[in-house]
Amino acid sequence: MKDWTKILSRSEVVGRVNRVLAGSLAHCWSLEAAGWSFRCGQCHVSTGTYATGSDVVWHSHHEYQIEVVLAGTFDFEISQQTKMTLRKGQAIVIPWKLPHRWTCRKEGAMLGLSLELLPTPESIRRDGWLINRVESVRGGDVQLRAEELMAAVVDTSHPTFQPKVVASRLFLLLAGLMEKLFPEPGSEEHLQMQAAEARGREIVGWVAKYVEENLGRDIRLAQVAREAHLSTRHLHRLFIKHVGKSLHDYLLEQRLEKARQMLLDQGRKAFVKEIAFSCGFSSLAYFSNSFRKAYGVAPSALLSQEVTLKERYTIVLHPPPGTPSPEAKG
Repeated sequence: MKDWTKILSRSEVVGRVNRVLAGSLAHCWSLEAAGWSFRCGQCHVSTGTYATGSDVVWHSHHEYQIEVVLAGTFDFEISQQTKMTLRKGQAIVIPWKLPHRWTCRKEGAMLGLSLELLPTPESIRRDGWLINRVESVRGGDVQLRAEELMAAVVDTSHPTFQPKVVASRLFLLLAGLMEKLFPEPGSEEHLQMQAAEARGREIVGWVAKYVEENLGRDIRLAQVAREAHLSTRHLHRLFIKHVGKSLHDYLLEQRLEKARQMLLDQGRKAFVKEIAFSCGFSSLAYFSNSFRKAYGVAPSALLSQEVTLKERYTIVLHPPPGTPSPEAKG
């Protein structure tokens, strides 16, 4: 076994490793299971070796995020609810848009991967993701496949075929990781998961319709939970699981989008305040700040015929969970 902490401490090696990994992605096959199809969209060792105490702030991704520990020890925290410690040869799979952070407890290195969901007829009908909870993956085969992948990356003896060799090792690593997360088709666990998924989607669909019909009202999590005959904690988890965000964030997003459409349709500055209040905002300042943060421009800028809204980004930074927001509900 190679000492990846030592190897990845050199910046020129890190740069070369990241280029080889990126160049292999085009040759890596997609993974298909149970009507779902995934593609590896990113693979890197980031900045290489992390010193003890290194950390990353709260953030999320628009794809599944997988971290495989090549060396050292890392503490992960996910949405202030789940904490995991990963060591060499262990991996963590984090669902899309779920805020998380990590701290390096012992000097080491990680292999970071992202999986994009490719729409298929079956997955489009399902409205969700196959894996909706944080999972840790352990086992000697994970470490072995990660070592084989990295060995292929640093092996320069066959430059012509190296991208395809690396891609094959990458596919085997991903297949090994994902295989451990899928319940066996037809098993009791699989049937229970399907039933729970269906019920969860039904509840979330009802809540989404309720939100759409009551955007201008004071909607609180506790109130919606009572209507759905659920606890607030259960409803929160369902929304994170099926929508990828909290009910509060979803409500804010829907209100902002309705306000954006109304601004474009009404097109008069005098309506900005009225539109904000009609969409459920109790503070014009909060509405303006939230609108600018979401779209990159002030609400009044939509009165212009020439305005470009900012694009979405893959990585989203988050304040620490539990930090109160001006419009926090429930």
